[in-house]
Amino acid sequence: MASFMMPLFGVGPVADAAAEDPVEIKIGFLNPSTGDIAEYAPAFTQASELAISHLNEGQTDFQFTVIEADSGCNANTAAEGANSLVSAGVIGVAGAACSGASMSAQPIISDAGIPMVSYASTSPAISMLEDGDYFFRVVPSDAQQGIAMAHMAGAHGWQNPGVIYMTNDYGAGLYGSFKGAYMAGGGSLCAEVGYTQGETDFATAVSEFAAAECDSLVAITYATDGAALLEEMKAQGIEGPASPVCDSGCPFPIMGGDGIATPAFLDAFNDPTAAAMVIATKPAAGEDSAAAAAFEEAWAAAYVDDEGNAKDETLAIYIHQTYDAITMLGKAAMAANCDNQSCGAEVRDQLRLVGVNYDGASGTHTFDGAGDVGGTGYDVCQFVPVVVDGQPSLDFRCNGHFGTALAFPGAAEIKIGMLNPITGDIAQYAPGFSLAAGVAEMYMNTIQPLNYRFEVIEADSGCNANVAAEGAQTLVSEGVVGIAGAACSSATMSAITVAQAAGVPMVSYASTSPAITGLDDDGYLWRVVPSDAQQGQALAAVVEASGSESPALLYMSNDYGAGFAEAFKGNFGGEICVEASHDQANTDFQGTVSEVVTNGCDSVVMITYATDGAYIAEELSAQDWDGQIFGGDGIADENFEQSFTDASALDGITVTRPAAAADSPLGAMFDMYYNQAACNPMFDDPATEDVIECYAGGIYTRETFDAIAIIGLAQAIAYTTPIETDGVKEMLGLTVGAPGDPQPGASGLHSFDSNGDVAGSGYEVCTFWMHDDHADLECHSSWDLIAGLDDQGIPQNEGDCPLVSEAGQALCEQQADDDGPCDGDTAEEGTACGEVVKDFCANNDDEGCATLENDCASSDDEDVWEKAFCAELTAEEPAEEPAEEPAEEPATNTTKDEVEEAADEVPGFGLVSAVAAIGAVLLLRRRL
Repeated sequence: MASFMMPLFGVGPVADAAAEDPVEIKIGFLNPSTGDIAEYAPAFTQASELAISHLNEGQTDFQFTVIEADSGCNANTAAEGANSLVSAGVIGVAGAACSGASMSAQPIISDAGIPMVSYASTSPAISMLEDGDYFFRVVPSDAQQGIAMAHMAGAHGWQNPGVIYMTNDYGAGLYGSFKGAYMAGGGSLCAEVGYTQGETDFATAVSEFAAAECDSLVAITYATDGAALLEEMKAQGIEGPASPVCDSGCPFPIMGGDGIATPAFLDAFNDPTAAAMVIATKPAAGEDSAAAAAFEEAWAAAYVDDEGNAKDETLAIYIHQTYDAITMLGKAAMAANCDNQSCGAEVRDQLRLVGVNYDGASGTHTFDGAGDVGGTGYDVCQFVPVVVDGQPSLDFRCNGHFGTALAFPGAAEIKIGMLNPITGDIAQYAPGFSLAAGVAEMYMNTIQPLNYRFEVIEADSGCNANVAAEGAQTLVSEGVVGIAGAACSSATMSAITVAQAAGVPMVSYASTSPAITGLDDDGYLWRVVPSDAQQGQALAAVVEASGSESPALLYMSNDYGAGFAEAFKGNFGGEICVEASHDQANTDFQGTVSEVVTNGCDSVVMITYATDGAYIAEELSAQDWDGQIFGGDGIADENFEQSFTDASALDGITVTRPAAAADSPLGAMFDMYYNQAACNPMFDDPATEDVIECYAGGIYTRETFDAIAIIGLAQAIAYTTPIETDGVKEMLGLTVGAPGDPQPGASGLHSFDSNGDVAGSGYEVCTFWMHDDHADLECHSSWDLIAGLDDQGIPQNEGDCPLVSEAGQALCEQQADDDGPCDGDTAEEGTACGEVVKDFCANNDDEGCATLENDCASSDDEDVWEKAFCAELTAEEPAEEPAEEPAEEPATNTTKDEVEEAADEVPGFGLVSAVAAIGAVLLLRRRL
């Protein structure tokens, strides 16, 4: 101990000699001065020189010099360089950069008893080298980088990526790591194409890749070959699909590793635009520390001008690690008290001590048993198109980071508000809106996750003017760029006064009042649902088609009810039997219903929300009124049943609601992920232990998705426009949903007119039918502005037999007159057996009818006689397949927090997430 410590304190023979004549210490440096990454060599040299100068500062015992040799990023060149460094008498070697070069040089250097510290070799194979503990590295193994790249593929929604990779140690190692991580997450690769390092002709490889029809590419290359590969991709016209951030001529989705993760990569191109939007991962620098700050300051002083550009046009990669590798060798040599090359073993041993929580420029390093370090995760970067001084260029932005999970600290945060009727008359629909918002947030975050991060913030609208205004103010205070909502028209018309004053636009997903069209909102209010001026036409056509001639019209006196009712009256060809308006909060309809009964109205058209609509229907039932009930979109959801005390009163109610486009690929995607989120175990009822298979219903869920996504895209586009005042308001109707250039959405194509309205995709016509004490909403017919009504089963309202199909009407009348064999004694009206017998008898002879009656009367099992009926009918036409059992109704004690939790569990952007399927479909085809 004494003999070791004496020189450190300036005592003893070595210290005395050093005071007069410092010991010369040579550190070897393998630099790729030639070969595939020669573009990076000048920066490596500069980092090594900076490390040497710092080692020589503040001490006079040792004089450090660096001896540089070419590694060529090549095994043979690296071996020659290693021999030259050993001959030069170095005490250790920093390098090489390329993994193959390091693995070739290592035996030569290790056999000479000299330690080696690589600053950039990342192949997993290095961890397995038999190196006598002479090989170390200050960069993590690509076993980690492959995982980071797999996560990024999932974050972008890539479904079937292909890989083109070098077959050398670096390329094969990173390829294997990525493939293993991606497949472990359930993914698969559509193509795997290898090539020899140094290849520059990629015509065949790209053709092979193109034939596989992959949706994305993971390219594991160095600079020269990577540039040649990407330029060949462009030459062969391989482009990405139109997407939310590109209209046409879109860059093909490509990701690479640390071999290209530097602005210097662009120097290898003849046409740098081929690198547009390419993603690259690279080991991250350590967290802010004194060592990192000192390095950055020294580097800037020596090599960067006042404008932040390299003084000699050198662009850097792995400079922090190069500095650390040489510095650690120098510190180990001083600790070993070296005086010549023969101290290599002592330097190796001291490296083990130096390399424990070493605070370096590239992070805190501790060598494990294999000489590896854990690293500090990976930066995720992208070559983003920008305009500099009026000229197109590419900016290398590192906005993402992968440690144990992906994060995007550099991405622009875009907050989108949502007014949701968590309380009030349609609160039973709020869980569906929340789930749809979760799908929208997830989808938007696959658009450009490195540049934009979207967050949806909810507030209660209460389906009430005052509550909605308070909710809008809450969202404005949260800094949202736009508000999706509200659902109820009155709530929207109240909230827009608050949002407009704050300069925040709104896009409603469910407000249909005609009054909104002419609202003085200064262009701040938009909606993705058509006006009830249309729905009034649709509902009038449905009521007329049912045979109803004198309906009662019962409607809310609010903006939604009054506007819709007026549109219905203006389009209905018959006489209105009774017309009565009511307050939205009304719960007593005894007098109104008595008037309906007294006046002999044959049907009721009610323009309501869920709560008041249920009160009306149950009061009609209580007063034994047996006519037909019609309604609009305010009740057109299976969750309407939750408002009933006696759900049997719901049976047969026919409603209209805006239809989604039938051929929307994004709609199909949305349905898949919405249903996955809705069928969540959190909807099980813990009190009864009932298993709720799915959260039923989902009115206006596609529209909720579209409203949120449109706001998000509009803000993303606004960020790229040259006018600072541009925002969501300026983009809507201009670049998003412009006239003549409709915006694809989950609910259809949206083209905003000058009032912020859309034409929509027509209306569905649906009927509630009771099955096993549960109501199913079956949509059977449709209406649109061009084709009008397509009646495919609107229940008829004739005579004494309401609510039976047209085919069974004649038989029903026979039963009412006790005429014919189906006299109602066996086929009791209202039973399932009776309905089947009626339909059968309407189309068959008396003998067949009597046979079926006997089957029905002799069986207690409805399935048995239904099968007998089907068998009997087979001679006429094939029997239909039995319908699937309806999903059980949701638990009524589901809380908002539980719904938000379920929405959070919508597939996100983890390792090869289910979002990958989204890569094949589009939301918005616009340019950024």
